[in-house]
Amino acid sequence: WLLGFKPHRVVIASDRIEEYYRHVDLMIDGDFGYVCECSAEAFREFRVSKTNCPCRINEVNYNKELWSKMLDGTFNPGDAVVRVKTDMTLKNPALRDWPALRIQDTIANPHPRENIASKYRVWPLLDFQSAVEDHLQGVTHIIRGKDLMDSTRKQTLLYEHFGWKYPETMYWGRVKVHEWGGFSTSQMRKDIEEGKFSGWSDPRLPTIAGLSGTGIQASALRSFWVELGVTQKDIAVPLATLYSHNIKVIDDNAPRIAFIRDPVEISLVGINENNITIPTHPNHTEMGSRVIDLSNPIVYIEREDLQHSALRLKEFGDFDIDGKVATFVSKERTDKRKIIHWVSQNSSDSSKLELVKDGQLLSIEGRLESHQIKLGTSVQLERIGYGIIAENNKVIFTHN
Repeated sequence: WLLGFKPHRVVIASDRIEEYYRHVDLMIDGDFGYVCECSAEAFREFRVSKTNCPCRINEVNYNKELWSKMLDGTFNPGDAVVRVKTDMTLKNPALRDWPALRIQDTIANPHPRENIASKYRVWPLLDFQSAVEDHLQGVTHIIRGKDLMDSTRKQTLLYEHFGWKYPETMYWGRVKVHEWGGFSTSQMRKDIEEGKFSGWSDPRLPTIAGLSGTGIQASALRSFWVELGVTQKDIAVPLATLYSHNIKVIDDNAPRIAFIRDPVEISLVGINENNITIPTHPNHTEMGSRVIDLSNPIVYIEREDLQHSALRLKEFGDFDIDGKVATFVSKERTDKRKIIHWVSQNSSDSSKLELVKDGQLLSIEGRLESHQIKLGTSVQLERIGYGIIAENNKVIFTHN
């Protein structure tokens, strides 16, 4: 969805475990990988003191024995890990003999994919798995956050051991969207599990699914990121920047339609038409027109507009307002009276506008102009903003 095309190939790491095991064999045979039986606390002391742990000098054959024990269940989680030999005196502690694979309790916590479940008990850590897979898939360029620079350094050391060429790497800085504040994937997952959000597509969450579900287009997201560029500088932007890109994408093709919040019924007096025709889009006649049925001269306007004694019903005419009666004055503009949107009783239906405000999901009841617009289509709600047509005659608000 986001890229605008289907991937040429989908690689699932859990289907490739045997391939990662094969590379562990190569590491051990090449004596640049070893099985470490030190506790996490003990190895932390070695790392801080820049001292080799005793396991580092294991013979190749002994490492093979230990590796077999990791695989066959002799070792329990935490008893042993596979490490990449680097240099325990390196300036950056994170690079000192970093862990590549560890044992997981997949009986108590099986893999979520049923065909994998408890099939494997030794799992690669991300820096090892992605390094090996990038090479096998022929990756030439990596774009990652600058917080992952240590991953590049770790993987470069592994590539040097294997005699591979490391991909060109570019980094981006942290991008903060003002309205979203701080957030984390782990906290969002916890909130979803606790029922605070309906799922990853909840419109209150800063996720791809959440954005797309409210009508943000993939091409708008792409142009937003292209405009920001790949820079290591941390930046902060308002959501309005993304919205401006989305407007450029959707406006030309967004049918205009009226939604009346807090509707008040008004009787029209002095009109002769049984219907009027309004363009679907002011700039694109090829998109056709909307026919508004006025055979029953009852319309709905928003309650707050009722405070004016003179109004112009958009695309129709000037009216003088007295209570809940609107008397026709002229089709042409006679003064600078306020122009408002409206719907007729015969050409509208009960509806709801769903939106997020101050972190809360709101549902506003109103009247929506009758239409034949396909579900998921972006529309412009006159005097309100943009939204998408949803099931049950609802509209999901996108942005102003």
